[in-house]
Amino acid sequence: MKPFDYSTTTTEMVINENGSLQQFYRLANVLSKTRHVHLTAKEDDADNLEWYFKYRGNQLALQYNIYSGVTLLFNGKDMKTANKLAVRLREIQ
Repeated sequence: MKPFDYSTTTTEMVINENGSLQQFYRLANVLSKTRHVHLTAKEDDADNLEWYFKYRGNQLALQYNIYSGVTLLFNGKDMKTANKLAVRLREIQ
């Protein structure tokens, strides 16, 4: 079961709509090395990868989809923190 399965308030922030699988792995590596996040769950399908983590008390997911690129999924109360992280991830490209 994915952490966001029963939530109706998930917000999607596009990091790069033309993002590649390599970019997804690079961003996941940057998150784990520099932002000190820990993976809580992951789902790997043929056309979609979702890696769930907690960042400053918020449940987030980095997602790669062959159709929509790399996105950040947010499910929490502090939208400001999620937006700041999304901006930082866009700068890494």
